[in-house]
Amino acid sequence: MTLAIFRAALLLLLRDRGALLMTLVVPVVFFLIFAEIFATAAGDQLQLRVAIVDEVRSEDSTRLLKALTAVPAVRPVAGVADREAARDLVRRGTADVGLVIRADGEELATANGLAAPPLLLLVDPSRSVTATVLAGQLQRAYFTALPDLAVGRVAELVGTEFTEFTPAQQAEIDAGLAGLREAAGAAEGSRPAGWTFDELLERDDVAGQNAALNNVAYYAGAVAFMFLLFAAAQGALGLLDDQEAGILDRVAAGPGGIAVVTNGRFLFLTLQGLVQASLIFGCAWLVYGVDVPGNFGPWLMITVSSAVLAAGLGLLLVTGCRTRAQAQVLPTVVILIMSAIGGSMVPRFFMPHWLQQVGWVTPNTWALEAYSGVFWRSEPALQLVPICLALAGIGVAALGLSHWFGQRLVRD
Repeated sequence: MTLAIFRAALLLLLRDRGALLMTLVVPVVFFLIFAEIFATAAGDQLQLRVAIVDEVRSEDSTRLLKALTAVPAVRPVAGVADREAARDLVRRGTADVGLVIRADGEELATANGLAAPPLLLLVDPSRSVTATVLAGQLQRAYFTALPDLAVGRVAELVGTEFTEFTPAQQAEIDAGLAGLREAAGAAEGSRPAGWTFDELLERDDVAGQNAALNNVAYYAGAVAFMFLLFAAAQGALGLLDDQEAGILDRVAAGPGGIAVVTNGRFLFLTLQGLVQASLIFGCAWLVYGVDVPGNFGPWLMITVSSAVLAAGLGLLLVTGCRTRAQAQVLPTVVILIMSAIGGSMVPRFFMPHWLQQVGWVTPNTWALEAYSGVFWRSEPALQLVPICLALAGIGVAALGLSHWFGQRLVRD
């Protein structure tokens, strides 16, 4: 009897090609997505989009930037005109971090930590790790391309603080530094003792909030949108329960047809999503201080449009399935993949560039960018209207398709 039950379950799975695909193939796809993300995010493989501005344009700054941009982990953003443009790119998330070799700071060769450092990092506090990675790459490039400056700084420190070089000694030092300059780039230089590379760096946060608050705001939107999708898909399964109970046939026989049932579910799921998001952002406000009341209008606009999209997409995923087994698995798989690619599970700047671009086909990315515009970048509400209209429009279009697919539930 046990073998008979096993055989029946196996045959049922093999005959349902959709369920078989989701059982055996989709987990592999899901693994490959996360493997690609974390393999790229590990160590030197993390690719940074860097907005670079060279205000000095000296021989030393040119050598430094040439060595830096030769590193595969650094992807310069094209068309950065000045410091303010770089700041805006970082603030909007187009660049992960900014680098300015500034004219109003000290020179690379003479910086002593007493005045403005020559290298300015423009950082989004929610992406502090990017500043750490870029600082490491800058230090490597500095000692590779400018070893003469590094050693010269130590020699200057010794000659100023401890002893005075004779003219012959100074000439010998100058000759040695010239040799280092000529050999720069042939091999990675070693770090001299007596000073720290941090003296050359200054960090400027482009957003007013601290890193912790920015991260809370990000994950409030990420978690809220992901669970809006899950709850909508789970609630849409009620259509199949109505079908099995015969309720769907009786209601569909009326003048409104299947649209009455589908629209009713849609309204319920939209309201449910609005309540869910309100609870999550309410906790973010009360516990962590995310300024939801100060941004209530834009937040409400984004949340309503996100709830509309989640409700419509949940209904479409369920009504588009041919069997209950598919309807129980397909929505979950699709939502997990969209959340992984779209940034709900892993911040998008950890992803390889090609996967970040793919993320724009998911509604998660659009919703998160809208929430980021409110709580990180303080963008005006009018600038968020196109994203909200797109989310709501896709949700309504998905509702229309679910009407068409729902006719099959009545016929079946």
